[in-house]
Amino acid sequence: MNKSTLLVLISCFIGTFITIAQNNAATLYFKDGNKLQGLAKLIHGDQVKFKKFKGDKAIKYDFEDLEQVVINDREKPSTYIYLETTKGYFNIVRELEIGTVNLYVLEQTGYAAPMFVGSSNDQVNIAHGNNYNIKNLYVRRGVRGKITHLGSNQLFSKNFKNAASSYFSDCPALVQKIQDKQYKKKHVREIVNFYNLKCKDQQVQIIKK
Repeated sequence: MNKSTLLVLISCFIGTFITIAQNNAATLYFKDGNKLQGLAKLIHGDQVKFKKFKGDKAIKYDFEDLEQVVINDREKPSTYIYLETTKGYFNIVRELEIGTVNLYVLEQTGYAAPMFVGSSNDQVNIAHGNNYNIKNLYVRRGVRGKITHLGSNQLFSKNFKNAASSYFSDCPALVQKIQDKQYKKKHVREIVNFYNLKCKDQQVQIIKK
């Protein structure tokens, strides 16, 4: 294969990738109860670019007016929300695990600081081979609970085993796995998933005893 042919193939691949990235099927859910279905992608800041059909002129919508945005941009549809990660600071986050404890990853910065870039020791394998820095992860109990930024809590960054054991202390079975190092910092998603699926039953057993 000569260089010119290779360059053409690379250009076609890049062009196709960009087209796909800009034309993902999506549904926008507004806070007033309305919704729009079409094609959308996140753009820098706190907005999403949307168009009803391919070829239409794109319209920008602010996330502060949206309840959530669901975009088919991965193997499974991704749900994005506008979360007040710290008082007065909002960011676009993607839902990773939803249940008694919710896990979010920072996707776009709104009024907060840029995404963190940390050492390889802080990398967490979330799904589909994607690595996220623990400093970009947030957890919250329920939909009204306190937001805990895993990266800003030195205990989670420096002593994950003790911090995670404390956070999930109401589930002894999970704490045991964390203490035994079956679950480590890189297993954040598995920890939250285990808690949501198994710990309710564990707590019921404890109450019965």
